[in-house]
Amino acid sequence: MGKLDSLSGVGDSSTPMNFDLAAAWLRHAEAGRAAFLSRFVAIVSQALPNHTQVQKVRRGLIRKTEEIVGISVAFDNETYSMRLKDGRHLTTEIEKKVRGVVLSTREVDAHAWMTGLMTHVRERTEQARAISEMLAAL
Repeated sequence: MGKLDSLSGVGDSSTPMNFDLAAAWLRHAEAGRAAFLSRFVAIVSQALPNHTQVQKVRRGLIRKTEEIVGISVAFDNETYSMRLKDGRHLTTEIEKKVRGVVLSTREVDAHAWMTGLMTHVRERTEQARAISEMLAAL
């Protein structure tokens, strides 16, 4: 029973996982997704205000609350969208466009989505740095 109390057997396929422990981890991960999305939106919207659009939902009759349900980060030819569906599932999509016309939208795993987003941010940073250096040389 000692292994069930530790976290070492959670990701290990050779150790059978207790159903209760697995269910507890699932509940924890699902609760953490909304908090992750809120923190991620705060960071990205401050870092890239001209590229970011935040999707919010207002809930409640008497006490109005706003809940963040998604974010879109748009670049020239791609838009990266992350949404919280059903309050539990994070979906990540990449939308390809040419001259403002959407050619495709595909759902990708979160790692590929984050890698693509970071690649675009690095490219834009390098372009801005090159322009800044060119202007400083004048």
